[in-house]
Parts: sequence; C-alpha cells; structure tokens
Amino acid sequence: MTISHDLRIRLVQKVATGMSCRRAAAHFEVSPSSAIRFVHQYETEGSVAPKGHGPHKRRLDPYGADILSWIEETPDMTLQELSERLSSVHGVRAPKSTIDDWLRSRKISFKKNGPRQRAGAS
Repeated sequence: MTISHDLRIRLVQKVATGMSCRRAAAHFEVSPSSAIRFVHQYETEGSVAPKGHGPHKRRLDPYGADILSWIEETPDMTLQELSERLSSVHGVRAPKSTIDDWLRSRKISFKKNGPRQRAGAS
C-alpha cells in the first residue's frame, strides 16, 4: 500500500519534535521500517517523495547508434554476429537474448529469413 505524501511529512515532523520513529510509526499506523526509511530519506535527500519506478536504462543504450548502423550496413546480420561485433568493437559482452530484448524494446523486428524463405529459393 502506498503511503500518502502528506502522511510521510507528518510522520517526519513528529520525529523531528522528539518522538521516536517506532512510536511515530505506531501513532500513524505504518510499519516501523517505513517510518525509519522516510526519516532517513528526509535527512539525506531533504524530501519524502516516493522514488521513481520508471523504466531502467538499458545496458546497450550507449551503443545503440552503432548497433543500428551495423544492421543497416548488413541487413542479414545474425544476433550472434551482432554480439561478436559488439564485443570486438566496444569490449561489451552481450548475449543474443540481450540484443534481441534491446531491439524489441525499440519495436525493431529482427528476423533472419531461413533458407526456404529467401528470394529465389525453390
């Protein structure tokens, strides 16, 4: 359950007036660990606002321009080849699944045609 910003502020104010964290937690009916965390956050950051939960930065983001240019240069490059090139050029080891996830997160379809689907196959 999310604890409102107003309640967090009132809890921190109670502790600032001399009440213990555990006593303030009981007073406001929140867990002692939450009260301790709010007070610590206020002391270190000056705010009791909830921390963001947005999408995390992906590991391959700094190399995205290179990956996309390699795909443009060689459209039939496999994920394994991308992984090897990333390792040789940037020294970054990334499994095929990580590269595939990164491409999917950008709505980039990366399908290599099988021998039966290639143009001119009979």
